Amino acid sequence: MFEEIGLPFARHYVIDNRTEPSHATQLVNDATCVFLMGGHPGQQMRLIRDTGINRVICDTPAVLLGVSAGAINMAVRSLDTKESPVPYEGLGLADITVKPHFSFDDQQVLSILLSISEELPICAMKDDSAIFIAGDRVSSMGTIHWIHQGEVSPYR
Repeated sequence: MFEEIGLPFARHYVIDNRTEPSHATQLVNDATCVFLMGGHPGQQMRLIRDTGINRVICDTPAVLLGVSAGAINMAVRSLDTKESPVPYEGLGLADITVKPHFSFDDQQVLSILLSISEELPICAMKDDSAIFIAGDRVSSMGTIHWIHQGEVSPYR
């Protein structure tokens, strides 16, 4: 994907359950970009904790990118509505809880989000949306809805 837009990487590595924790830590420590991909958020978070890279991810000077499950797990309080309506401890990189792949067409998910939003504000993101955080600066693109205290409004 990056190569297609003229941003090729010289090297890339995948960390999965076959990666030794010490090797995973070294890969993150040496990285200039860490991409937390999609998939099952709970399984991804377990892998991150089991390999111990949760500590080095939080301290790395590398650019951190999260897509889908990766974006979910970057939060202080993460939420996987497919598994449970109960938030869990994320990586703590941002105090923004996201729900990727959001659509008003899915009334069941909307109902769950409205209920959860009484305790936890949520950024419900349509596909092709993004939130960028650089220091104290937050910007966004695409269609993102702020769901807080049972109400839906546009995100800043």
